[in-house]
Amino acid sequence: MSRRKIDKDELAAVLEEHRKWLESGGEEGVKADLSGHDLSRHNLQQANLEGANLEGVNLYRTNLRTANLKAANLNAASMVEADLQWSIFLCADLRDACLERASLHFADFSKSDLSRARMQNVFLHNAYFPEATLKSADLRGASFRFTEMNFANLHGTTLSGAVIAATKMIGADLSESDLSNTEITMSNFENATLRNARLNSAYLLKTSFHMADLRGADFNDSKAESVDFSDAKLSYENRKVQAAF
Repeated sequence: MSRRKIDKDELAAVLEEHRKWLESGGEEGVKADLSGHDLSRHNLQQANLEGANLEGVNLYRTNLRTANLKAANLNAASMVEADLQWSIFLCADLRDACLERASLHFADFSKSDLSRARMQNVFLHNAYFPEATLKSADLRGASFRFTEMNFANLHGTTLSGAVIAATKMIGADLSESDLSNTEITMSNFENATLRNARLNSAYLLKTSFHMADLRGADFNDSKAESVDFSDAKLSYENRKVQAAF
């Protein structure tokens, strides 16, 4: 896909018109429409792009640290290796977006839609995803630490090889997800749904699955130490695995 490169001055003008549009409630200025543009390597730190149209935009290695992207349209946007630390994506549309190797420390994706997003090897330390949708997203090799994903929808998500530490997934839907070869430590999956999830060859340490639905989950060749399965829903095969733990 060919994208039009936009220079610094033109981008500044677009942001100024968007600021007027936001502050006037749409009475003045113009809503930013940068769909299909090439914004790679631009400095957009602290930029206010709330509600902007950024569909299909190229944000490769762009600095979006502390930017406001609430309710923005980032459908199919490319944010490979972008700096998204402390950015706000509340209720944003990120379906089919590519965030591979992006830095998401402290970023807020609450209630955003990341269905089918490509997020291989991303850093999600202290990132927030409560009530977000990540159905069928690709998070292979991702690094989670102090990440919050309570009540998120991760149905069919690929998380194989991910490192998940001190992460909250309370009430999350991980049914049909692939958690094979993951390292999961000191995390909370209380009341989560992991029906038919793959946890084969996973390493589980000091993690809670209290009241989780684990029916049909595959724990073959997994190892667990100090894991809480109390009141969890387990299929017959799971019970045999639990006894081995």
